[in-house]
Amino acid sequence: MLVEDHPVVLRGLRAVTDEHDEFVVAGEASTAVEALELAKTLRPDVVVLPVRLGGTHSGVELCRAIKTVCPARVIVFTSFTRHVDIQVALLAGADALVSKTATGEAFIGALQQVTAGVQALVLSQDIVSWSQARQFEGSEKLTEREDEILQLVTEGLTNPDIAIRLSIEISTVKTHVRSILRKLKRDSRRDLFRSR
Repeated sequence: MLVEDHPVVLRGLRAVTDEHDEFVVAGEASTAVEALELAKTLRPDVVVLPVRLGGTHSGVELCRAIKTVCPARVIVFTSFTRHVDIQVALLAGADALVSKTATGEAFIGALQQVTAGVQALVLSQDIVSWSQARQFEGSEKLTEREDEILQLVTEGLTNPDIAIRLSIEISTVKTHVRSILRKLKRDSRRDLFRSR
């Protein structure tokens, strides 16, 4: 199943996938709501979705939600391959992360690996083993609230903005940010935006 809110990108994914008889596109969605409903109904083997859906990190939230409604493996397809984006995908339970700069063959390679139950990280043309990708993940898992705050930080929201968005105290946001930094082994908020 393909999820993408940019029609041209969706067409490209469909064209690349259709060139390989081993894959059949069971459905397409352009919003998180459509995708979740389709996932429940179609129960696809693999779902390909973007990190940013509708301009926010809702693709990451969708990854987590899909994992709760069907046994699909999820490939996160993204132009964002900063360290923190890889961490967010890992924490959401993605089975693969594929850069939008990857070739069609590299994308198909990731589909083949994920279909076979092997996780993959594809940056440009290279398929990196998922165990190598695990270097991007902190040793401690983030809580659901910490993950939510990390996503808002990566969208550029300030602590007061996050407090308003989540209807919590600024001091609570600061506590969560400190915990995120500790778990992800980062010294400052700026470090969340730096690639390794």
